[in-house]
Amino acid sequence: MTYLRLEGIQKAFGSTVALHGVDLEVERGELVSFLGPSGCGKTTTLRIIAGFERPDAGRVILEERDLTDIQPERRGMGMVFQSYGLFPNMTASQNIAFGLRMARRPAAEIRARVTEMLDLIALPEIAARYPNQLSGGQQQRVALARAIAIEPRVLLLDEPLSALDAVVRTSLRMEIREIQQRTGITAIYVTHDQEEALTISDRIVVLDHGRIEQIGSPREVYERPATAFVASFIGQTNRFEGRVVDADQGLVRVASRLLRVPPGPLLVQDAIVQFVVRPERLVFDPGGTLPPEMNRLEGTVLAVTYLGATDMVSVDVDGRRVVVTAPAGRSGPPSPGRSIGLAFDVESCHLIGSADGSEPLGGTPSPSTTAERR
Repeated sequence: MTYLRLEGIQKAFGSTVALHGVDLEVERGELVSFLGPSGCGKTTTLRIIAGFERPDAGRVILEERDLTDIQPERRGMGMVFQSYGLFPNMTASQNIAFGLRMARRPAAEIRARVTEMLDLIALPEIAARYPNQLSGGQQQRVALARAIAIEPRVLLLDEPLSALDAVVRTSLRMEIREIQQRTGITAIYVTHDQEEALTISDRIVVLDHGRIEQIGSPREVYERPATAFVASFIGQTNRFEGRVVDADQGLVRVASRLLRVPPGPLLVQDAIVQFVVRPERLVFDPGGTLPPEMNRLEGTVLAVTYLGATDMVSVDVDGRRVVVTAPAGRSGPPSPGRSIGLAFDVESCHLIGSADGSEPLGGTPSPSTTAERR
């Protein structure tokens, strides 16, 4: 039985439609992330689940109980905010105990639960400190402990790490995931950070303009994006567009080149289709020695960006920028201005449907081509 269910959720603010009929099912114990750009509807959806906003249409169902008209304090939700939301005049222990005191739990039970929560976040030493005596990461851990202390039916996290620096954010997101798995709590996590969503989620709900673009595991949304938006929003990608010249063989003409893609129902003879190839799936083939069944491109290196463990190389192919990500090796990447061959497996191509008018061959005109068009 589905634990949490959203049915046809619609919401508008004046003439602006924030959500267009959102449907979602969440299983008990899952961590589901809402991912998308600012204004896509992810926080509005979270607030509707929490009861802070009422939908114009649709229902919120938890364990087969309709919560749509139930007040927030009666829904049994735990909330962790971006701004921590700690009471400045209370110690860490008192902040964690707040919800338990409001529920009139016995004093001994509250003390035991606070101790348990401080151990859970591995910060027993900060029990008597006030928020202004804590780092940002410690404050967010206390906020998390306060939300979990009341044993919520669903834990709601609204971009909880966006105010923290990169190092703390990376560490704390793993701690949140470990705590969620250890407690078995059902969690909804809102973020605009694709890496964050890929790292911690059981499933990701990708939203854009108030609509769900795709729901799937991190691997599914990254390796098999359902739409052009998902392909471009999650990770870097090279998007190609061409005409199907042989549907049975998976042959697509892209500019002057014949490339092969996996055959499937999206391949219709003479149709214009799009497919994506992730940058790490392309390899350099300077001598043309790789297996002949691989797809091949030739171009000129535009720029090289050193990223530590990897190099990101931009290559001009037929006036379009194609990006390659390769491990940073001793020999170094090809230098700008050099002609280079590229290759990629047929299996690396993922079809995302018919063309939508977007730019082919990676989607970005090279600087030289742009200058010529001016």
